[in-house]
Amino acid sequence: MSTETPKPVVVGVDGTQGSLDAVAWAADAAALRKAPLRLVHAFAWPLLHIPTAMWEMGPEGGLRAHADSLVEEAVRTARDAAPDIEIATTVETDFPLPLLVDLSGDATYVVVGTAGRGSVADALAGSLTIELSARSQAPVVVVRGTLSPERADNLVVVGVDGSPLGAVAVEAAVQEAARRHARLLAVHVVRQGRGARSGAADTAAGLRLLEESLAGWRHKYPDLPIEERVLMGHAAGHLIELSASAGLVVVGARGRGGFTGMLLGSVSQALLHQAQCPVVVLTRECRASTTAAA
Repeated sequence: MSTETPKPVVVGVDGTQGSLDAVAWAADAAALRKAPLRLVHAFAWPLLHIPTAMWEMGPEGGLRAHADSLVEEAVRTARDAAPDIEIATTVETDFPLPLLVDLSGDATYVVVGTAGRGSVADALAGSLTIELSARSQAPVVVVRGTLSPERADNLVVVGVDGSPLGAVAVEAAVQEAARRHARLLAVHVVRQGRGARSGAADTAAGLRLLEESLAGWRHKYPDLPIEERVLMGHAAGHLIELSASAGLVVVGARGRGGFTGMLLGSVSQALLHQAQCPVVVLTRECRASTTAAA
């Protein structure tokens, strides 16, 4: 068994309620792993141009004081959630996206919150979250929904598609469920066939895929309750529906490259915008080592 200190759980802080929800989730995740927590806030100060001169508002002025106060509030939130964890803070004069991407190279998770649904801030935050998820070297956790204690550790849902990245998602989901003493629901979704015979064949193939994907993990975690389910229709819709009763949904993002949005794929993008619980997104940039053994 390795005695190395686990990589930190990194969480973005911006002072919103969504950000504080993310801090609480990240603190709990760090405590489960006995890992440190790193609270990160980035701010850029404006340049004021006039015809004869240019003034730069320095980082030691009011903006820095405001940034420090946001981080102090986040520290209190983290302490309330997990009193015994090690906490470090990073406050930089930078933009959030490049800073979080840079820190993701040495992180277990990068965790972010969301703004209010339907707001302009939510739309802007959503686009940044998609780009972060596509570029991060660590799995990204987007904390959505209401974190109610009765469902926080009850159910972990994972989408299974048979791809190499999907296998990494299964590994992450199994280990999350084991840490949280939760049930694991592994879901494979196939599009509706053209007839009863086609549907039966698709269901049988899906069950074989799930069996093969989970067999090794059932052996490693014999006491972990695992349910396998094949559903017909659209994966995004089913996973969003299941998120209403889950504590966590885990997916591998199978984008096709090119535009940033396409790097994630439609299922993961839909979950980032509509899931009713925290979502873990793993992309090709994520290294398998970030899902360290429980």
